[in-house]
Amino acid sequence: MGPVAAHAQTYAAPVFTKATYELTGSRFAWTASSMGPQITNKGQRALSLPVVPLATMPQAMGRITSVRWRYSFTRTPPVDLQAYLCNADRCVLLSGAEGKTDAFVGDDATKGFVFAYRVPGQGGLAPMLQGRSNEVTVSYR
Repeated sequence: MGPVAAHAQTYAAPVFTKATYELTGSRFAWTASSMGPQITNKGQRALSLPVVPLATMPQAMGRITSVRWRYSFTRTPPVDLQAYLCNADRCVLLSGAEGKTDAFVGDDATKGFVFAYRVPGQGGLAPMLQGRSNEVTVSYR
């Protein structure tokens, strides 16, 4: 079971703050976001709520051409924060709080993503780190 599927079982319904679709040339795109997780301990992985498209997509069998991401916290995160974007097939280490990746090219555009965060070390993280937003824009054809 992939990271998204395993995490999705924890939550009956994802919380959306935004979900939109647009047609750009011969490509489609969907954008969705969810609230970020709370990180209270070093050395433990914290997962976001799933970031998924609405139930109906303009082109249901689309393949990903690129993914843009953006995440934020209520305060500046530690410099050693590790952030990953994961779908059912793979996780990608993110280079910063926003960017674009081609690592998911060819994957199913109807599947969602989760963000995974980890601060290396052990013990409590003081003060704790509260996620504000996790957003992806999935371009597909």
